[in-house]
Amino acid sequence: MRSFFKLKNILTIGSIGFFIGLMLFLFFEAFFNGNFRTTQDKIWSTQQVNLTGLQDLKASGGTSVRFSDLKRRLSHVKEAIVIIDGISEPHGYVYGIPTTFFAYQNPHPHWKYSIRRWVFTGTTDVRPDLIISESAEAQKNGFSYFYVRVGSKFISSDASVDEIVRIFDTLPKNSWVHFHCHYGKGRTSMMLVMYDIMKNAPHVSLVDIVNRQHLLGSEDLLNIAAWKKGSYTKQQLEERAAFIKAFYAFVSQRKAGGIQQWSDWLHTTTSLSPPAASLP
Repeated sequence: MRSFFKLKNILTIGSIGFFIGLMLFLFFEAFFNGNFRTTQDKIWSTQQVNLTGLQDLKASGGTSVRFSDLKRRLSHVKEAIVIIDGISEPHGYVYGIPTTFFAYQNPHPHWKYSIRRWVFTGTTDVRPDLIISESAEAQKNGFSYFYVRVGSKFISSDASVDEIVRIFDTLPKNSWVHFHCHYGKGRTSMMLVMYDIMKNAPHVSLVDIVNRQHLLGSEDLLNIAAWKKGSYTKQQLEERAAFIKAFYAFVSQRKAGGIQQWSDWLHTTTSLSPPAASLP
């Protein structure tokens, strides 16, 4: 037993542990979809929340899509799967891996991204010749695809919201919708909440819709308390909350036979004055 604890064995085990940890740090993200959640996940909470219509949404959300991982996670889904991409930064795929994994969108990447680039492409430089679009990668894997310009730190333009509404209106009835952005948080949360509103307002309150999506893993879009070291300013959080309240009001009146287009409705109400768009 004592021989097991010899310095050589300890160093060997420590080296193996360090190597495994380093590999996970460098490459785990390439093959697994972080912040993944579905509207059919179990909500473990003693908090009372209205779940009406939640499972009927047939939707999920997460980070930049790793299609092999997404197929595994959604292997139980029988419906056609539609990808709705909310990444505003230039992006695509290299050997089936999102370019966000290599930080191709960042001119000054962290050293770990340089290692990733070198391991997978043989160079630390960007390789535009290897990049294919997410639309092409999605179709290659059997998914339908839409791109939307949606904001979390900025308010989407009227035209972008009109387009999101149009896409939601025209989705095949029997389909599963997977929303994603880069990190699977802000913009993905916005899309999931907007989709829930489109399907379940006004029968489910906005507070319940936001709360149940938050319990599943999305951000609380009605919380306007800025974190001390957070990436959102109080103004951005207030503008985001104001937008989602206005979108709920728009959808509610729309279902009652009112104005059908966001941009038309917005010009008839003072409930929201969209600020100038800031950088995402």
